[in-house]
Amino acid sequence: MEFIFQYPIWFIVFCFLLGLVYSSVLYFKTDAFADNTPIFHWVKKVMALFRFLSVSVLSFLLLSPLIKSRFVDKVQPSIVIVHDNSSSIKLSFGKLDSSKYLASLNEMYKAFNEKYLLDLYTFSDKAYQKDTLTFLEKRTNISNTLEQINSNYFNRNVGAVILATDGIYNEGNNPIYTDFNFPIYTIALGDTSSQKDLKIAQVNANKIAYLDDEVQVDVIIEAINSKNENVFVELLNSKGKRISSKKINLKEDYIEQKVAFVIKATNVGIQKYSIKISEIEGEISLENNISTFYIDVIDSRQKVLILANAPHPDIAALKQSVSKNKNLEVDVQYINRFGKNSEEYNLIVLHNLPSIKNNAQNIFSQITKEKIPFLFIAASATNFNSLNKFQSIINIKPSAKNLNEATAFFNQNFTSFNLTQETSNKLNKFPPVSVPFGSYKFAATAKPLLYQKIGAIETDYPIILLNENLGVKSGIIIGEGIWRWRLHDYLENKNHDAFDELFQKTINYLAIKSDKRKFRVTNTKNVFFETEPVIIEAELYNESYELVNEPEIKLQAKNEKGEEFPLSMSRINNAYVLKTTSLPIGAYTYTATTTYAAKNYKASGAFSIKTLQLEAIQTKANHKILHQIAEKTNGAVFYPNNLNKLKEFILNKEDIKPTLFESFKTRSIINLKWIFFFIVALLSIEWFARKYYGAY
Repeated sequence: MEFIFQYPIWFIVFCFLLGLVYSSVLYFKTDAFADNTPIFHWVKKVMALFRFLSVSVLSFLLLSPLIKSRFVDKVQPSIVIVHDNSSSIKLSFGKLDSSKYLASLNEMYKAFNEKYLLDLYTFSDKAYQKDTLTFLEKRTNISNTLEQINSNYFNRNVGAVILATDGIYNEGNNPIYTDFNFPIYTIALGDTSSQKDLKIAQVNANKIAYLDDEVQVDVIIEAINSKNENVFVELLNSKGKRISSKKINLKEDYIEQKVAFVIKATNVGIQKYSIKISEIEGEISLENNISTFYIDVIDSRQKVLILANAPHPDIAALKQSVSKNKNLEVDVQYINRFGKNSEEYNLIVLHNLPSIKNNAQNIFSQITKEKIPFLFIAASATNFNSLNKFQSIINIKPSAKNLNEATAFFNQNFTSFNLTQETSNKLNKFPPVSVPFGSYKFAATAKPLLYQKIGAIETDYPIILLNENLGVKSGIIIGEGIWRWRLHDYLENKNHDAFDELFQKTINYLAIKSDKRKFRVTNTKNVFFETEPVIIEAELYNESYELVNEPEIKLQAKNEKGEEFPLSMSRINNAYVLKTTSLPIGAYTYTATTTYAAKNYKASGAFSIKTLQLEAIQTKANHKILHQIAEKTNGAVFYPNNLNKLKEFILNKEDIKPTLFESFKTRSIINLKWIFFFIVALLSIEWFARKYYGAY
């Protein structure tokens, strides 16, 4: 303890003089006392002393003296035990008596708790401060766990960190590259020997397929210590019914074997499939004998009608090219025999229509009414006066019946879709087509894909012109003789790749309608793992296609068993979102409903929640990593059957000792409560004595 004075220390003399003068005048220069006995003289001196002390102390406190105190805190060292709680640890108890191990672990806990501060953690994807071991977690991230412990105990007295794990990690980085400030003592769980096991190492299949596609599924089977075993590999559908199976013979102790299946995509939506391997006697784990995967089957087939005035080689060339795309169904009809409903088609291609002989008024009325995308091919038999009335993409005024021979060149500023550089280069070499001679005036919203080059002059007259107005796509091909392009492409390049790319992408662009729905609901993924939240987003538009989120959206999810799960979507910004982890594993369909401006809206979708089996993929313990971690941090490796050695080692380690923290506290002496009571006591006794002896 140390006194600190803010004024010169000799000022204390004045405090004593003030107390002395005050008490002398009060007691020795007055006749206020009635008692004059010899004993009173001693009482009088004591009262004078009390007054001297109280006045001196009060005046001393006016100098604002300070007192500096020293404190020493003793902090016991912490022992941090971090135990792997993943399901792979269960397998490590195959040859180890788990009850004996857990009993030894508890004994070690008690011994450390008596001498040190003991902190218990379990870990999977990260560390959790709890002491209950279930061995049910689905993932292991050792590097993230060590980083978390390192951060939590930064600048603290940690005697040791004990890491109990099998060294298997399936998330995060290699833990040996994690920087750590404390010694790590590892308990090496698991079995490093190769045990008999069959596992599905990998399933490769397209996540998205089109309706009626054949999807190849490649399965890689990994077999350990299974030589001469015969196993069956089965492909199952969502109901567990076998679609196909194959028998394989395992000819080596360790082998990776590829098995291929073909799936016919016959149903639209998310389809669930499973690969299952028959079990063999003595397998360490059966969880990795089955793997589930999902394919999202999309019905994107577009129906294209080529409606012609009369047969023409350009029609055959176009059909042959477009038909190569299995998602485009092409139907060729002639106007004089056409009796189908135009609403069946996603795109109508009109060749030489309207013509001089057939105005095709009915079909144009249906196109306008139903807002069906259309593509004109204007050639020699086209009635251009009627054509200019039926569409607003371009106005062509031909000069008599004169034709020009024009080659095509690509518009480098075209952005609606991309053509490869190779194709755009080939287009320049295609033979000329016959185009009307005259004036061309096209809409400001129209986008030329190909321009006309007449002789050596590059013009701004289009050969292919595309447009989109009020959500309806349209286009026009001006010219006759595109069949020569296809023939030239084959003669020069031995294929039709450039011709096919040009017209397939043009037809695709026109046939795919813009999404004009006012209520849209989508899930961020088709397949979610059981440990991650299912996220579904929704958008609602008003008549001006502005986002609104005033009404409530209710969502009803239904699994394969028919169980229903009512959910509500939350408002976020101008849209909606659903984020839930409450749904069990399975395949789901859902319906979202809402009401806005007196109109009911409905949208549906599907998703699946998949079992996470990371822990079953790798079953062989990796003790090499544990040795590297211990060596890097100046720790040591122990095994589960000698936990007593680890306990004694830590308890007898001399450098694990308490830390003493010295601190100082400075405060004003006036804040000491005992001084207050001391002064009050002096003045109270003095007052009582003065009153008793008649001075008051």
